[in-house]
Amino acid sequence: MHTLTSLALPIRRWATLPVLLALCVSTALAQAPATDTLRTLDLPALLATVRAANPSLQAERLRTEALGTRSRQVSALPDPTFAFTYQPFPVLTARGTQRTQWRVEQKIPFPGKLGLKGELADLSADIAGYETETFAQDLAFQVKEAYYELYRIQQQEALILDFQDRLRDFEEVAATQFEVGRGSQQAILKAQLERNTLSKRALDFARLRRTAAERLSRLLDRPVAATPEAELRVTPPPAPPLDVEALAAIALQERPEADALETAALRAETQIALARKQFLPDFGVSVTFFDIGAGDVPPSADGRNALGIGLSVKVPLQRGRLHAALEEARLGRRRVAARQQALETAFQTRIADLMTRLRQEDAQLQLYREVLIPQAETTLSATLSAYTTARTDFLNLLDAERMLFTLRAGYEDTLARYLKATAALERALGLNSLADLK
Repeated sequence: MHTLTSLALPIRRWATLPVLLALCVSTALAQAPATDTLRTLDLPALLATVRAANPSLQAERLRTEALGTRSRQVSALPDPTFAFTYQPFPVLTARGTQRTQWRVEQKIPFPGKLGLKGELADLSADIAGYETETFAQDLAFQVKEAYYELYRIQQQEALILDFQDRLRDFEEVAATQFEVGRGSQQAILKAQLERNTLSKRALDFARLRRTAAERLSRLLDRPVAATPEAELRVTPPPAPPLDVEALAAIALQERPEADALETAALRAETQIALARKQFLPDFGVSVTFFDIGAGDVPPSADGRNALGIGLSVKVPLQRGRLHAALEEARLGRRRVAARQQALETAFQTRIADLMTRLRQEDAQLQLYREVLIPQAETTLSATLSAYTTARTDFLNLLDAERMLFTLRAGYEDTLARYLKATAALERALGLNSLADLK
């Protein structure tokens, strides 16, 4: 904090007042960003990284891959059954003494059942794949939000630093005027208070920047250097010219959630077909080898071994259970249809809301660019001219500077909201970018 003693300047510096004020205004009206950057945070590269390195997404991919192996498991025949019977008290038969039995049995489901089970497993794996893609798009949306928030914070920090530099110059000007008796101590204190208030806002933005960087680090599974010097590149896309119905049709075609429900409908139909198949019997075939030894009685007992071939049928007598399973499958199909209808309605309402937000934010951005900020710059120039000719006081000049700063900060906040709305619309449409719209 400068004191009045430390602010004391030689009277000859009064001659530099117009130069200092011109420097302040040229700085206030300058829009060129700094060219030196420590690191570039490129959004497409970050999106590619999150798809490749996010551990939660990798876990979902492994789950999908594991489900892809289930079809070969459920569509295979059940393992055969091997049975061995030893008779400690041999049984005398017409062919001799029966000592042991060796039996192999193979269960065979009714033709078509195993194929339907394999189809169900494949469809479940496909649904898991769509769910994984849904999760990947959610992660991409979170990366975009964090990136645009970092961009907003960076722009706000740059505005604050620029305003603080101008306020230091204003303090020197106010101190010079105070020394020659043409200014007041209130102007100096007001400039110092304004600069210290900006320092508090800068600390708040530094905390927000750290939080956004930590969020990006978690999504990317690696540290992110989100310093104020880092370069973030943003190109706001225009709002789509299509109507809500056309955009909803695109969402139904592109969103993995819609594909997942279509596959779920196919799975439900397959479950109904399998439930109907359960009314048909299963079979079993067996081969039994009888180990028979030679015997003395009767004379015909020659001790030759015997072979038996058997056929079994599993009769589905519990019809109530089977009818209940079929009804469950039918209800599952109706449930999927209801979810599809709800999803379509959700797409339309969400897209309509986002389109309204985009148009509103775009109108505000246009108002800032074409009306408010140019008017504030003109007001600042006029106030500066009046201040240099002693037709207004320092506080009016400070108010003009503050108004321009506030409008520029408001523009950056509105731009960030617009960018986040475009990211939300891209997620709602299932697209990587609105530029993909034809």
